[in-house]
Amino acid sequence: MSSIKNIIFDLGNVIIDIDIKKTEAAFRKLNKNTAEFEAAYKRNQKDQIFERFEVGAITEAEFIKIMQAGSSLQINDQQIIDAWNALLLTIPTKRFQLLEQLSQQYNIFLLSNTNETHLRWVYNYLKEAHQIHDFDQRFFTKAYYSHLIQHRKPHTETYQYVLNDAGILGSETLFIDDLKENIEGAKQAGIHTILHNPKDDITSVVNTFLQTYDS
Repeated sequence: MSSIKNIIFDLGNVIIDIDIKKTEAAFRKLNKNTAEFEAAYKRNQKDQIFERFEVGAITEAEFIKIMQAGSSLQINDQQIIDAWNALLLTIPTKRFQLLEQLSQQYNIFLLSNTNETHLRWVYNYLKEAHQIHDFDQRFFTKAYYSHLIQHRKPHTETYQYVLNDAGILGSETLFIDDLKENIEGAKQAGIHTILHNPKDDITSVVNTFLQTYDS
């Protein structure tokens, strides 16, 4: 059995707390009624708007116009951005401590399905709330964001892209994510996985796995 040398973290609901319902509620308020919101949401899902935004296939400006077109109300750009970012919450300090602790023994990576709007919010939050100006460089060997690498989870080729780019082996790598479909994609690439329940303490989850695996 190969030893774990690398750990890949998801961002949302693993490092940063998120609540997707907050964004859904915010967008409902920007639509005239529930039926209008539901119709726009289904149309955007069918057209894969969210996925396209996450792989950089459409720009923030294009995304905003699409979201504005889904409402009969006059909605400005900032209202769309604020609603879209509503799901992003906080990062407890102990998670930075976990990353620093693990980086003393493992190569630490980040792989996140995200977009330019959310990533800008995260960077600003880190500066304002934690005085962290170098998140990617300080805590990770390398950070992989879907809209920058044009690949997203759960596609197996996304994990293979990370393995190839980082020059690491799946058999020596642990991936942590809160979504089952993303875990399944990583398994197909031969990566060890943890399906994380956001209600659990990530520090305990990771340390318990590593202690058990290495024993």
